[in-house]
Amino acid sequence: MDDRDRVPAGGKPAAMTRRAAWTRAAILAGGGVGFLSACGGDPAPPAKPAAPAAPAPTVAAAAAPTAAPAPTQRAQPITLRFMSWRPNAMDRFEKKWKEWGDANKVIIEIERIPNATDRNTKIVAGFAAEQAPDVTDSHSDVEFKYYDSKFIMELDKYLSRDKISQDKGYGVTYAEKWRGKTFGLAYWVEPFGIYYNKTMFKKKGIADPWDKKDKPGEWTQEEMLDAARKATNPAEDEWGMDWAYGHHDIGPLIWSQGETHYDYDAMKWQLETPASVTAHGWMLDWRMKNKWNVAGPEKTRMMLPWGGRALDNNGMTPFAHGKVAIHYRSVNDWSRTWPVVKDQFDWDMLPMPSIGGKQGASWTAGHPVDAWSKTKYPDDAWAFMKFLIEDDFQNFLAQEQVLVPAKQTAQAKFFRAPAQYPYQHATVFSEVFKRPHGIAWRHFRGGENASVYGAEVAKIYDGTVPLTQGLKDLSVRLQQDVEYGGGEPPFKGLKLPIRP
Repeated sequence: MDDRDRVPAGGKPAAMTRRAAWTRAAILAGGGVGFLSACGGDPAPPAKPAAPAAPAPTVAAAAAPTAAPAPTQRAQPITLRFMSWRPNAMDRFEKKWKEWGDANKVIIEIERIPNATDRNTKIVAGFAAEQAPDVTDSHSDVEFKYYDSKFIMELDKYLSRDKISQDKGYGVTYAEKWRGKTFGLAYWVEPFGIYYNKTMFKKKGIADPWDKKDKPGEWTQEEMLDAARKATNPAEDEWGMDWAYGHHDIGPLIWSQGETHYDYDAMKWQLETPASVTAHGWMLDWRMKNKWNVAGPEKTRMMLPWGGRALDNNGMTPFAHGKVAIHYRSVNDWSRTWPVVKDQFDWDMLPMPSIGGKQGASWTAGHPVDAWSKTKYPDDAWAFMKFLIEDDFQNFLAQEQVLVPAKQTAQAKFFRAPAQYPYQHATVFSEVFKRPHGIAWRHFRGGENASVYGAEVAKIYDGTVPLTQGLKDLSVRLQQDVEYGGGEPPFKGLKLPIRP
């Protein structure tokens, strides 16, 4: 991490101009986001900062675009460019979007970008050249600097006009707003839960929580750890759990205790709190002392035939390989696992276990859709974004089981059990929003924080840095990169865990 980019928590130095601040933000957006908040895997060390792909754009006020004619008055369709770093989803959306476009005299031109880092580099270049995409799948780790610099269109006037609110009935990601203003719409969400190998549970004599007569599916951390202990047999290459160690992966173990390791009210890291030290101590024990959690060389060796961590390569994970009893990961692993496991073993999902008598809390990710503030067609961009959150497309998401629809009334259809696994309880993912839960750490440099956390906490887990002092020092280090423009915290009043 380059020290020249560090500023005290609380904002940019007073002498820094708005253009200079954006230039730095553009450089950071162009590279250095080494860890994607919704990936759910063990974080990689921080990536080396890449040079900006284009000169930094100025922050001059955009001239008000001329309103486009209504679709029925247009002689020819207009074109809206949509940039996404989810090419597979775009392949499945394209036909549905064309149907909407044909009805509204809009051509949706999809620009597929292979990953978030390339997307961020390219969109900054687009801002600089005033050729940004009209609408884009956002990337929450960096989008807030775009919001703050007015490169993304504010949506409140449209929401008010059309009497739309996402505050109720949607599983929001809390990346939709910045300083009380709305810039994005949640059209899909990514809640996390626990997958477990039912066949391995039975083989090892572990009671299945769904077989309980009283409160089926509910379990405690003690029961989870007993299952991990019984399942682990390194001689047979069998492991109790696969639980990554990103800053959000540790979150449920802290939020379930009723506390948090990053405080939105003060925009401050607090890894040294008792609940955080306790949770990190658990993870340390699971990895190093008890060796229930597959990690390091064992996991690397196991995954070599599939290219290492290969979630996006045919859905292979240690869990899908049949070698792990308990797997904490996002809902996206659900459908990815179907074609890999097939009929090799039975598997299901469980909610986070209760801890100390308190209901288990999970985590949810997601990246909203937003629009360029200088689009030539703001009303049409809004109409398309509105289509994405309304019943027609939300039910399409549910029917096709592409991504979890943000609208909660559509989620039941998404979570229907597949024919090959009719017993599965995928609704545990929708229950995340009805229980205490956490969200990602959101500010201008969230990606940098995630990468540094991953690299430094690994030193605690491998025993080279002491637990308590290491977490205290890491809080200080991470705080150096917290940046949000100064003034009042942008999410003032937001408390973690979020309680429905």
